[in-house]
Amino acid sequence: MQSICWPAVIKQQTSDELIYLASDRDWLEFCCLAAHITDTTDKLLDSEGHIFDISINSTTDTCQPITVAELPQLALSTQAIDLVTFIRYVRQHAQLNGHCCSAKLIFTTIRQGIETVEFLESEFS
Repeated sequence: MQSICWPAVIKQQTSDELIYLASDRDWLEFCCLAAHITDTTDKLLDSEGHIFDISINSTTDTCQPITVAELPQLALSTQAIDLVTFIRYVRQHAQLNGHCCSAKLIFTTIRQGIETVEFLESEFS
């Protein structure tokens, strides 16, 4: 499997919110704490623009503790995220979180966009 270039974000298909992940440890924490809300259409987008599909073991009972084998798995998609689309995602995320002038957000790399998400998240912490 292609290794993930951290940091990364999760793009939930049912929300404009992006979830910032600094490292593989954050990914594991997210899986353990939010496994029941992850949808199979959600994607992990890494700093190099790679898209990873998230596959979920649908037989997992959310009332029982899960094992490592039952955690969501990542598989490299044949697609990559383009910069224009990612800028739109970051702008929507910023707007959702109450940042004015989100239309003025601009960056030249996916990594800068993910760092922008981290900055936006740190303002609310």
